[in-house]
Amino acid sequence: MDVGWELMKKDTRFEGDDLRRIDPKFQSPRYEDYLKTTEEFDKFTKQNYDKSVIHLAIRWILDQKGADIALIGARKPTQLSYVSKLFDFKLTEQDNHQIDLILNTFIKDPVGPEFMAPPHRPI
Repeated sequence: MDVGWELMKKDTRFEGDDLRRIDPKFQSPRYEDYLKTTEEFDKFTKQNYDKSVIHLAIRWILDQKGADIALIGARKPTQLSYVSKLFDFKLTEQDNHQIDLILNTFIKDPVGPEFMAPPHRPI
């Protein structure tokens, strides 16, 4: 299924102002854990919905209570080709349990958004 992008690989490099250059999730050894998790999510989504992990990621956001929009962050128009396939499925409670199981199995050292905070300055 062509969705206008590919899954990242271990040798993927981020350039310019790409935030992933400084994101700890994209530094070894965490990066490998996140790649494996993404592969597992991709398998799960293909088996259950005949879709790709990008569909799962955005559908998960849209299914969260209080979420009305998902900011996609596409850099090229071709990266939006999958959008029309987001609205013909919803995640079940069982799907959400499986998602949690995959996360807890493969992400050993989760990273939140804290790394983006400005440095602490003494007053």
